[in-house]
Amino acid sequence: MVDPNRPSMCLSAPRARRTTSSSVALLCFVAGLGLACGTPSPAETESEGDPTGASTGATETAGTATATTTDGSAATSSTATEGSSSGSTGTSSATTTGGESTGASMSDTAITEGTTGATTGTTSAGTTGGDTDGDTDTDTGTGGVDVLPSEGCGLEGAPVGLQKGLTTKVQGVDRSYDVYVSDPYDADQPHAVIFSYHGVGGTANTNQFRLDKNSDANDGFSINVAPQGWPSQEWDKNHFVPFNLEASVTVFDQVLGDLAANYCVDLNRVFVVGHSNGGQMAFHLGCLRGDKIRAILPSGGRCFSYGAGICDPYNGGNNQQCSGSVSVMSVMGEDDVTRHADEEATLAGYRSRQGCGASTEPVDPSPCLRFQGCNPGEEVATCRIPGLAHALWKDGHDAIYDVMMSY
Repeated sequence: MVDPNRPSMCLSAPRARRTTSSSVALLCFVAGLGLACGTPSPAETESEGDPTGASTGATETAGTATATTTDGSAATSSTATEGSSSGSTGTSSATTTGGESTGASMSDTAITEGTTGATTGTTSAGTTGGDTDGDTDTDTGTGGVDVLPSEGCGLEGAPVGLQKGLTTKVQGVDRSYDVYVSDPYDADQPHAVIFSYHGVGGTANTNQFRLDKNSDANDGFSINVAPQGWPSQEWDKNHFVPFNLEASVTVFDQVLGDLAANYCVDLNRVFVVGHSNGGQMAFHLGCLRGDKIRAILPSGGRCFSYGAGICDPYNGGNNQQCSGSVSVMSVMGEDDVTRHADEEATLAGYRSRQGCGASTEPVDPSPCLRFQGCNPGEEVATCRIPGLAHALWKDGHDAIYDVMMSY
């Protein structure tokens, strides 16, 4: 529920951190959107993996499911098959593509990560977590936009800590996700929600971007969600897009709704991060759910040309089925050269829809650049990290979290 007229803020210096205790186939997505599907070129088929090419496909489903939601009813269709590759083990069976493979589970220890440092500025701002006055906070948040408390505010007894293997039913299938809630949890304080998406072949990990540790260090600022990707008939590696896009968006909707009903959530501060295929999912959600998401911060992500419709960088930025307003900060390694053109075209689509010019200015964290002239609340920034290939920007995790806290 982001106000398109809200003042520009977020991609400026973040507030001082506190350390207190506490796809031919895009699935022709949703018939009502009326998309036209195109065919990507063979050049888009690619391989992404860790240095050893090790692939994992294990789905984490441990734990007891405690969350249930309504069933998504929209049918899907797909007419193309797609090859996937993960290190040296992948196979290619078609020319269409769109998924991105990491070749490894997205844990902090299972993916190669860059070591380039991040520089952040600090500003003072109001508190965002841990109010103890017993009242639900509806004042203006740190970024100048009103807090929008969910219906779950004031409800006591919600589970805290890491909850693994929760499920939500989509098209008759139980889809798995993990949730992390810092302890102690304040049921009267609206919390941000951060969705984190892994890459192809990975598994759900709420701490993929050090989100859990940062929430703990900042009075439980965020409730962190990590959906689990799934294989499909077209692609046997765990993924979110292109072939699972419709189901993946439905999972987002249902999980956010469930959290809002059971936890005290700030519906004006929903964020999406993700790496590789997960970064691609973040870009898609920024288009399809810009009315629900405050900002997307993809890592190593981009969109492909599936035909005019969703997050399509090559058929005109204003021809997309996008809604709402969303800020964008895209992180990509300077050495991740095979993805540069698609990422730049993806950002160009966002820029054209959101009033941004071509000129840039420095913005925290360094070395990020913000495009000038964007509509208020629809800032677009790019972060090219020296010495980084297709990997998580490890040294930037805290700085990226600071950006989200600054909204």
